[in-house]
Amino acid sequence: MSRKPFFKVINVILVLFIALSLVACGGQKNNQDNTATGGDQKEKLVIGSMNIEENMPVLVAQEEGYFAEQNLEVELLTFQSPVELQSAFQSGQLDGMITDIMIAALLKSSGEDLRVASIALGATPEEGRFAIIASPNSQIQSVKDLKGKSIGISNNSIIEYVTDKLLLAEGVNPSEVNKTTVAKLPLRVEMLLNNQIDAIVVPDPQITYVVSQGAKIVADDSQGENLSQSVTIVRSKTLNEKEAALKRYFQAYTKGVQAINANPDKYKPLLVKNVNIPESIADSYKVEHYSEPQLPEAEDVNKVLDWLEEKGLLKNPVDYEGFVYKGLY
Repeated sequence: MSRKPFFKVINVILVLFIALSLVACGGQKNNQDNTATGGDQKEKLVIGSMNIEENMPVLVAQEEGYFAEQNLEVELLTFQSPVELQSAFQSGQLDGMITDIMIAALLKSSGEDLRVASIALGATPEEGRFAIIASPNSQIQSVKDLKGKSIGISNNSIIEYVTDKLLLAEGVNPSEVNKTTVAKLPLRVEMLLNNQIDAIVVPDPQITYVVSQGAKIVADDSQGENLSQSVTIVRSKTLNEKEAALKRYFQAYTKGVQAINANPDKYKPLLVKNVNIPESIADSYKVEHYSEPQLPEAEDVNKVLDWLEEKGLLKNPVDYEGFVYKGLY
């Protein structure tokens, strides 16, 4: 048998093998390129929060598929305590967090590399109401009647800030009332309804609940100076690595806001399911109005920073321009 045909067969096999190897390598390179640029894979953002009303635009954007339209996967992780939430953010488990402006400023001051990306609630005074509530059996009718009385608050917080501002607006110095630290909100509510404390300061839906049980609103922040704002903050690492994804996040978030404001009753079941609203007021409770993404005003932020500075709570200075991040929407 001649060896030439044999070698020809071997040569053909070798050529085919090399050709297939080149195709495979090219395919692998293409896959690597797709992975590097994101390809068809959805980018993921993890946002942390408590079970609060501020979550609604995110929940609606998930339910209506607005994030999916933006080729995004958004995971909303809810926590049972602010301490757990902040710990998750600080440990890098979260890309962003929904919190109040006070906590955001304190974290920034302590050295956390973060930026405020947008207001969650509080673009106007009407959004995200806080109030001083008097106990059902008290004779308190006005802010001036609070002099010498006990007010349940959480210390060094947005609650205390709102309390001070509401008192001062009516000519009462915060030193003229007995601030009582009751950190756990459910306990604060229970003490008020049991007439164990003269007044408390809480947000909605607790305002609506205690009023339904006979308590009285003495003052709230839904008129006048804009005091209480919750915000979405993001880690600078996330801004560096996922800025395009964050821009798409806020596009979907905006559609969520628009959907809620256009038909709030449609999303009432979603609110009741995901927010800690007492069962007794669930039917009558109104869905909040939400504003589209926007940064808090420098004036409002600086008032909070000044208050923190006066109380000696800022470890390092915080300035507005270094605190917020522009250009995501």
